[in-house]
Amino acid sequence: MIWKVFAVLALTLTPTAAAMADGVQSEIDIEILIGRTEVMHDQTARGLALFGVTRTSPDGEQFLPADPNRNQYSRLTDAVVRYNNLRDLACGSRVISHPLCFEQHFMPLWYAGRARPDTSPDGMRRMAEDMQNQTVPLWTAVCERAQARSGDKDFCAIE
Repeated sequence: MIWKVFAVLALTLTPTAAAMADGVQSEIDIEILIGRTEVMHDQTARGLALFGVTRTSPDGEQFLPADPNRNQYSRLTDAVVRYNNLRDLACGSRVISHPLCFEQHFMPLWYAGRARPDTSPDGMRRMAEDMQNQTVPLWTAVCERAQARSGDKDFCAIE
């Protein structure tokens, strides 16, 4: 009798394999989005260096690679700071002349406007997509110039 009760409890309390697989896949998808954004930032910094922009940003950010062992939300908040610094350097040094140079700093609500951001898997995915979408125009503009200068068509290849 106890064995049957245990079996029923085990089956009802254990998440299904499909739910676990969905959770793992969601985590992987978020990691890919964040990692891709971090690579775009690294490549943007390399592109700026090609134009002689190797100094740190005004707030001292050194453009070191992100630490993949940090939690996803921390990596995304670091990405906001890094994006704003890279944009300021690219625009301020006139490496690019782009409409994004005339925008305010990127300050999404999940970064600066909410005391408790939604860090559920869906919330993290939205934040990661938001950060990647913000980064793409800067990365594209700097990379196009860097490719033209270097002659390397794969200068900013990601995949």
